Amino acid sequence: MRWRRAMEKAGETPGWVFNNSEEAQLVQALVTRVFIELSNTPVGVAAYTVGLDSHIEKLMILLDVKNNGIQVLGFHGMGGVGKTTLAKALYGSLVGHFKYRSFISNVRETSAQDNGLVSLQNQLINNISPGKVSPIREINAGITAIKEMVNEKQVLVVLDDVDNISQLNALIGNREWFYKGSQIIITTRDREVLSKHLVNEFYEVRELDSSESLQLFSYHALKGEKPTGAFLNLSKQIVSLTGGLPLALEVFGSFLFDKRKPKEWEDALQKFKEIRPRYLQDVLMVSFNGLDEQEKCIFLDLACLFAEMRIKREDAIDILKGCGFNAERTVTVLTAKSLIKFTEDNILWMHDQVRDMGRQIVRENSLVDPGMRTRLWDRDEIMTVLKDMKGTQCIEGIVLDFEKRNIVKHPSGDKISWVNFRRKPNFTFAVTYLKERYKSYLEDRAEKEREVIICTKSFKNMVNLRLLQINNVNLEGEFKYLPVELKWLQWKGCPMKTLPSDFCPCKAVVLDLSESKLEHLWHSNNYKVLENLKVLNLRGCYNLIAIPDLSGHQALEKLDLERCGRLIKIHESIGSLSSLLHLILRDCSNLIELPSDVSGLKQLESLILSHCSKVKELPENIGSMKSLKELLLDETSIEILPESIFHLTNLEMLSLNDCKLLKGLPQFIGKLCSLKELSLNNSALEEIPDSIGSLANLEELSLKCCRSLTRIPDSIGNLKSLTNFFINGTKIKELPWSIGSLSNLKHLLIGENYFLSKLPDSIGGLASIVELNIEGTSMTNLPDQIGALKVLKKLEIRKCESLISLPESIGSMLTLTTLIIFQANISELPESIGMLENLIVLRLDKCKQLYKLPSSIGKLKSLQCLLMEETAVTDLPESFGMLSSLLIIKMAKKPHVELLESSTPKDAVIHNTKEKSKLMDFPTSFLNLSRLCEFNICAWQISGKIPDDFEKLSTLEILNLGHNHFCSLPSSLRGLSILKKLILSHCKELKTLPPLPSSLQEVNVSNCIALESFSDLSNLENLCDLNLTNCEKLMDIPGLECLESLRRLYMSGCNACSSVVKRRLAKAPLRNFCKISMPGSKIPDFFSQKEVRFEDFKNRQIKGVIIGVVFSVNHQISEDFRHPLPADAIVDIEASILKLDFQIFKTTLHLMGVPKTNDNQIHLCQYPNCHPLVSSLKDGYKIHVTKRNPPFMKGVELKNWGIYLVFDGDDDYEGDKESLNQRQKSIPERLAKIFSDL
Repeated sequence: MRWRRAMEKAGETPGWVFNNSEEAQLVQALVTRVFIELSNTPVGVAAYTVGLDSHIEKLMILLDVKNNGIQVLGFHGMGGVGKTTLAKALYGSLVGHFKYRSFISNVRETSAQDNGLVSLQNQLINNISPGKVSPIREINAGITAIKEMVNEKQVLVVLDDVDNISQLNALIGNREWFYKGSQIIITTRDREVLSKHLVNEFYEVRELDSSESLQLFSYHALKGEKPTGAFLNLSKQIVSLTGGLPLALEVFGSFLFDKRKPKEWEDALQKFKEIRPRYLQDVLMVSFNGLDEQEKCIFLDLACLFAEMRIKREDAIDILKGCGFNAERTVTVLTAKSLIKFTEDNILWMHDQVRDMGRQIVRENSLVDPGMRTRLWDRDEIMTVLKDMKGTQCIEGIVLDFEKRNIVKHPSGDKISWVNFRRKPNFTFAVTYLKERYKSYLEDRAEKEREVIICTKSFKNMVNLRLLQINNVNLEGEFKYLPVELKWLQWKGCPMKTLPSDFCPCKAVVLDLSESKLEHLWHSNNYKVLENLKVLNLRGCYNLIAIPDLSGHQALEKLDLERCGRLIKIHESIGSLSSLLHLILRDCSNLIELPSDVSGLKQLESLILSHCSKVKELPENIGSMKSLKELLLDETSIEILPESIFHLTNLEMLSLNDCKLLKGLPQFIGKLCSLKELSLNNSALEEIPDSIGSLANLEELSLKCCRSLTRIPDSIGNLKSLTNFFINGTKIKELPWSIGSLSNLKHLLIGENYFLSKLPDSIGGLASIVELNIEGTSMTNLPDQIGALKVLKKLEIRKCESLISLPESIGSMLTLTTLIIFQANISELPESIGMLENLIVLRLDKCKQLYKLPSSIGKLKSLQCLLMEETAVTDLPESFGMLSSLLIIKMAKKPHVELLESSTPKDAVIHNTKEKSKLMDFPTSFLNLSRLCEFNICAWQISGKIPDDFEKLSTLEILNLGHNHFCSLPSSLRGLSILKKLILSHCKELKTLPPLPSSLQEVNVSNCIALESFSDLSNLENLCDLNLTNCEKLMDIPGLECLESLRRLYMSGCNACSSVVKRRLAKAPLRNFCKISMPGSKIPDFFSQKEVRFEDFKNRQIKGVIIGVVFSVNHQISEDFRHPLPADAIVDIEASILKLDFQIFKTTLHLMGVPKTNDNQIHLCQYPNCHPLVSSLKDGYKIHVTKRNPPFMKGVELKNWGIYLVFDGDDDYEGDKESLNQRQKSIPERLAKIFSDL
């Protein structure tokens, strides 16, 4: 399997085009490419694994993702055995099956922090519903929100490193919380945490056997799968001491990697023999003891202070260099020894066992008194040391990070009431304003009391403190007590407007004051010079007005002013900082001026001005920045680049996206000989100079949406290094012939350009291209030479409505895996398409003239997904049934709205052709596609008898037969044992439904106007959605009362529903309901019949809101419909949250199902705690229901409405429920009583 995957990956990489005359350039390009590939190889967790595939195969069978059951899988095993690696690999195998998923790492460590469980809850909520839920602030609220959320969605959740049942209670509760088909994976060292009421599958992760251990050890020690010669016996002895623990094998192997003499291995073996068997900390200590003193010091800094900070490698290097260490070398050594790693995005990562080993070494400095240790990271211990003034000269580092409170702030009541009073002065508004002012005062005072305050004198004795983090705290006292040895100070959220006069960390190398309230660094008469300062981070200091004179800071290398929104200009002194490497000014939205003279910035490598929309020009002498590599000017008001820019011969990236005033590039742009990436997307560019062909190292040229660009120069063909070329959204009329010379081009995007009518025949010269995307052109055909693209994997042609044919040569593109022809005018596909043996996805949607498929289509043995909705194809070739790999078929036609003679002039009905006579039998070839998971032949005009062989499609999960003309379904439908979704809407001749498979989660028979009877539904234990809208002849729904999972029931327009159906509803378990609709005019008595005012009770948490509306649809004035029927929902009724009559939030009630009659319908809609309609509620807010203005559909009339607020405990009574009166009963019981009375 590994060999096959390697070959597949190699096959994805295009080769190099060799020309004898270009040998030197080829060698140079190859060397460069190798170095780039090596540098891009992520040093991630478990870069090399042994025995993982067999574990994954077993677990995938165990979990069975097609099963509707809720699976909770518990991994248990000792630390370092590979539980996290296995969990990540399994998550990677499962993730494609789930739209909603979350991987929560380090549960044990995070939950031990202040408010840690709440932090984990917020992470889980945000992963599943990003940006849709306000942050929760206490555990019970989080439990309610998670419970409501996962009850509605099929989720994949991994909780890594759990060590306490309370963590599981807060995050996943029990299996009953979850929607059918959800998968939860838990890893833990303690099997007792995995309670049997929650976990239904246990999996012990065991140590590697001797062969696997030797293989993993050999990889890290020798970079081979098996040792040879004298090292073989030594390796076996060393491996026997590790106990088969992957972490120990990796650390041991890495420890020996730079030792190549058997004697060195023998000496190491003697050390290894001193460790306790299977005691991992002893194993790790061997590696630690092999470090020199500087390496040990840096390792302890990283383990104790930075391991959980998600710090980037470059930032860690800056801090450690500031302490006088050879940081670059040491970090490389620690990485090589597997004591630290860096993720793909260059974030520091340490295995918790390695981190804990480092922390234990520090604890052993003083087991009782934290003040005598060298480093402090535990919040409680730090606060004790600071409050009790127990700091000593031993302390070198402290990390104290109080999370910034992210409070969703609505418009303040005092401002709203003041506006109301000014608009209409009266006594009532005046009193309201005074009350709101007092309320704001109390809120501000409460916020002030929550501040963490530390006395500066607590640091007086910490004379050797060099690393200090004090995020979101308030320092009080004299700042002279801060240790002078401080090298790194991170004080995010500093509450001061200016730093005090006695604040002068003169030895500081990194000063991070990001996201602070600073307006000035220092007062103008109290200027400080920090001569050693290399990094000054003021990112997100929104109130910062000015930067002081920094001319004295000649060591400064990085100045970060991103999102300093009030900053208007940059002090001239910055232009003279000869040591500055990075100047970041992104999102300084009011910045106008840069220093006029920047000639002193000789070392600057990165200048970022993106989104500085008021910057109109760059300094004239910008060419003095000889070292500049990155220049980002996106969304600025720059009109012209200064002439001196051609001196930037080291520039590698130039970005000018969204520069709406930039019409051209200077002619000498070609002199930027190091440029690799040039991006001008959405700019006003009118012309590209010919000199662009001189950019020999250019790899990416992006000209997306340059609407004024009409021509690409011929010199573009000289860009031999170009791999990505994007020109969609321009007005280019033709591509130059020379484009075929781009032999290393991989990705070409052309389109959104009706002026482009053809591709040049030279396109066949693009020997390395893997993706070709063409959209919105006037091309009528493609050149035959396109078949020469031998490594093309994806061909995408969208909205080319003039395209009438594809060339036969397309069959020569044997590597093609994806072919998308969307909204073209082709009438047929070439027979040669059957030669595309590697094609996986074929999409032909909205090719409305396509009337047949080629007979050769059956040869596409790899085809898994066929999408051809809204085509003219009605007959399928005999070979269609040979597509043995097909998983998804979507071939729906578009139904049309017409009036029938028998209809009233105002009634709309649905047909998909103008002549009802064009009916067809069910294509039997479909039944040979035994691997199908999703099948959609909506509106194919299928009539007559459907073959009774549906059990052949045993893997089917989604079946859509809507808008067809059959009158019955075969009994074999019940054999589809994993079918989850059955759509039969608008099957107007369907009269009965046979027994249905018990796996179903959704059944839609809306607008089946002839439907008279259902088979018994009591076996559908997983059914969540049942849509019966306008099933006007339906008299009964047997088994309805047994549907315990039912959440949504739509019965609008079902006027013939008999009393027996309502009695079934009265017995139905409605505790999970979200939406119910049916004919009716009565809002439940226990609902408020007007707007509701919310009161925030301290000991009573709001759980949800139920809104009931009575509405009707007036079908007498069809011209009032803005959009033709069929509409699947009413969207003209809205619920709003009001604060003093000011709208805080608004949501549309999505009332599923448009009734065909004018009769009243009642719709009940329950919103859970996680919905903003509930989570946004605060004391005194009101909920109000109104019609949309202007309406989407004018025929909708809102007749009545009511609201009920659901609180914790409303459904919790476990006693004798028969003795309770109506108002004391649970909500489901009261609703059931309502239905019985209808």
